[in-house]
Amino acid sequence: MAVNKLYQFSILNALMDGVADEGISVATMLESGDHGLGTFKDFDGEMVVIDGIAYQMKQDGSILIAEPEMVVPFAMVTRFQPTQVAVGSLSGKDALDLHISERLPNARNLFVAIRIDGQFEHITVRTVGKQEYPGECLVDVGKRQVVRTLSNTMGTLVGFYSPGFSQGLSVAGYHLHFVEDNRGNGGHMLDFRGGNLQISLSPITRVELELPQSKGFNAATLLADVGNIQAVEGR
Repeated sequence: MAVNKLYQFSILNALMDGVADEGISVATMLESGDHGLGTFKDFDGEMVVIDGIAYQMKQDGSILIAEPEMVVPFAMVTRFQPTQVAVGSLSGKDALDLHISERLPNARNLFVAIRIDGQFEHITVRTVGKQEYPGECLVDVGKRQVVRTLSNTMGTLVGFYSPGFSQGLSVAGYHLHFVEDNRGNGGHMLDFRGGNLQISLSPITRVELELPQSKGFNAATLLADVGNIQAVEGR
């Protein structure tokens, strides 16, 4: 897999419709990237991929290295090679948006791979639990999410900025997962603030999308409401 090429398996609207019972293996996913995020079969936790290792961040707060054979119904990964690296302070997604617009002024309609390392004064994350029945939609699964706020912790944010036209294929805007350096806590980022952060970026112009061939995907409407997507993403 070429550097800074996005590989995506499935689409966000399939997750919104509860299509999470089949997919590719962790081992297969890692052949296409060493940086990214996703989820696991039946929405059993949040996934973050850092330096070629996939971690499962479960609803109870535990973090495990994902086994190679585990099923991944959705993932976005790239072989990350940053083209812009800077050190600075950030207070949430708006500050990150300003930073990227200054560093990558021609990337508004591109995908951007993002990695932020350092000490976070404050970061709020969420983790979801498993579906209670096959096909349970992500909005309902999200109603049982666990939200945690961490203070003065060292860790890494990993993920992507996706352009507006990709809404439904991915999450338009920022989709970032966090894990502490000691792997003690993590999850889907809702809000953050930190100083002396190393901010690494790379624009992405090449995208490979692989769609599932399952019965669930074939039967899904794949027409998720933007409001529901924003609710699931914590916006």
